[in-house]
This record gives sequence, structure tokens and C-alpha cells, in this order.
Amino acid sequence: MIRRYPQNIKEAIISAIPNCFTMATVMMNLNMWIYDVWSFENVLRTFPIIYCTAFLLDFFLVGPFVQRVATCYNFVRYMMFLRVGLMAGILTFVAPILESGYIPTLMRYVTAFPRNYVIALLTQAFIAMPFGVYVLGMYRVKKAK
Repeated sequence: MIRRYPQNIKEAIISAIPNCFTMATVMMNLNMWIYDVWSFENVLRTFPIIYCTAFLLDFFLVGPFVQRVATCYNFVRYMMFLRVGLMAGILTFVAPILESGYIPTLMRYVTAFPRNYVIALLTQAFIAMPFGVYVLGMYRVKKAK
């Protein structure tokens, strides 16, 4: 296992907090803007709900499932694709309900999921994961002192 990734539960939480914060912020704002429900008040009202939902979903359901599947079938290299796919799939349906009370139709879900998957994958690869790894590195430096 690469040393830059979390080695225990405490490090996993420390890297997951900024990672989920980044993902929730980007995806929530994007989808609110696309569905024309973006407002500062709406963001402040729904961000804690979306963030907690994403964090709990990722940390307790999707993360362990993806890790189990990846190690069982030797897909460790593709873990990020599977994790982002599951999170995007679940939150593409759940987030509109939490943000505006709107239950997406099948057609709207089918058109929103590919867009959300691609944007979430790019955000995860280039912004959120490096940010989480940076925060974890800073924690390790502080802990070593």
C-alpha cells in the first residue's frame, strides 16, 4: 500500500473530511446551478445535509464495499472509478431530494448520471483526492513533531 494513503481509521477520517468537503461543494453547487435552484441561502441550508450524507455514505457504505470488491477481484487500480461511480449513482438520485425536495424522473436521472460521473471523477482525481492527501500529509508532519 502506498504510504500517502491512510494507514488507519483516524487517518482515513482525516483525509475523508476535506475530500468529501470538496466533492460535496463542487457537485452540490454544479447541480443546483444546472437545476436553477442555486441561491446562497439554499447552499447554506442544504450543504450540511449533503455533506453529512456524502461523508456517511462514502465512509460507511461505499468505501468498505469498494475496498472489499477491489481487493477480492484485484481491481485496486480501478478503485477510484468504482467509488466515484457508486457515489455519483446514489447521490444523483438522493441529492435533488435533499436539496429541493424534487424526486428525479428516470429520464432526468439517465441524463444527469453521466454528467455527474465525469465531473465527479475529474474533481476527485485533480482536486479532492490531492487535497485530502495534502491534509493527511500535514497531519503526519504535525504528529511527527
